[in-house]
Amino acid sequence: MPSKTEPSESIFERLVAREEKRGLILVAFLRICLLAFILLLFSKPDSPTGKLYTLLEVLGWFIPGVFVQLFVAFRGGKSYWMIYLLAVIDAVLIVYVSVVPDPLNPLLDHPAWLYGFVVRDRGVVFSMIMMAIIIMTFSPRLILWFGFWLFASWCGAIWWLMTRPGVIVSQHFGDEWNPSQQEIIDTYNLPEFVDISALAEQVIIVIVFTLACAVMVSRLRVLINQSAASERAHGNLARYFPTALADQLADRDEPIRVGERRECVILFADVIGFSRFAEKRDPQEVMRFLNQFHHIATSQIGAYGGIVEKYIGDAVMASFAAFDDLENPAANAFCAAQAIISQVAEWQARAPANGGEPLEIGVGLNFGPAVVGDIGQREAVTPAVIGATVNLAARLEKATRELGSDTVMSEQFANRLRKEAPVAGPILLARYAETQTIQVKGFSEPVGVRFNGR
Repeated sequence: MPSKTEPSESIFERLVAREEKRGLILVAFLRICLLAFILLLFSKPDSPTGKLYTLLEVLGWFIPGVFVQLFVAFRGGKSYWMIYLLAVIDAVLIVYVSVVPDPLNPLLDHPAWLYGFVVRDRGVVFSMIMMAIIIMTFSPRLILWFGFWLFASWCGAIWWLMTRPGVIVSQHFGDEWNPSQQEIIDTYNLPEFVDISALAEQVIIVIVFTLACAVMVSRLRVLINQSAASERAHGNLARYFPTALADQLADRDEPIRVGERRECVILFADVIGFSRFAEKRDPQEVMRFLNQFHHIATSQIGAYGGIVEKYIGDAVMASFAAFDDLENPAANAFCAAQAIISQVAEWQARAPANGGEPLEIGVGLNFGPAVVGDIGQREAVTPAVIGATVNLAARLEKATRELGSDTVMSEQFANRLRKEAPVAGPILLARYAETQTIQVKGFSEPVGVRFNGR
């Protein structure tokens, strides 16, 4: 049985593979830039080193290296070993051209001063540039692999320089020689002198830089893994909760609220005559109808900042400002209700579900205090809005049948709408000018409502 972490690892692997592919393509481009840099820097026929510019022919390896990286980037899989082989050759080659006066003729005996000049002129600059390029592959293993071979190559290069005839190195300063300050200055100024200790320090700096970059890339991969897991968790929540609520659940370590009292708007929307409609039709046809209705209701509720609390068969319950601080919950809920009614009417005009007679919906709107929190135990926990405000909204939706209206709203809701929109509120409510006091089941006192005739 697959473990619970496999989906997250799968997302992480896909993200890393994509970034490594992009990194290889980027590195291939930067190899060309590096070659252009070397061309600009060393293609000087009058250089004091004579044939120094011939190293460009050796660095022609950068060109086939570009094709190798592009091949692995698009082929991937088992061909990735070619990148590791390329890293070894790059490390050896970059050190080789940094210390050898004439890369095409490494066995020739050169004047001792030429070795010192080449090392002073080039040093580890090529190594640093190449390491910066390797970092962009986004692979800690490849960075460490290249750094290891770079270190090994420089160790071999330092030993080789120390064995060149006539070359004076810093290790000659030992207990047997106690030079004066002027003698030290004169020795350091000799063209044959190579400061091995300074060169070794530069190599150590490169290695420390390599380790730091490998750790940095590794930590970045961990962050990407955590981000992928977070996105997966958020995606799973979004399948069962509205986006706004899923965002809150994903950002919290504890339950959203524990019995918090908030003033909010509750909207109920229901299909009138749905039971008679469903009785004579195939279940699949009924399911398609419900999915279309729920899609319309959910999209409009979400567009106006509401949160769908639950689907109850053909009914939809939504809240506005129950889980977040919505500035104008009554105005938003009113606009959402009107949008649902309008879009359902357009849909039924195009394709009536009940033969030639389109189905209609009823909407109940109420404003007041409600208790917002989590209900359930352990794995079966869900955010909920409960209270008399919710019950009254459901009863008002049922009252649309008796009152012959597409929407029935409480006076509390109407008052809230006027408060939120002093100018536009009366205009919006003009269509719902009929008022009545009705007795609602479950409530001891009559309730004042506003509605319109169909």
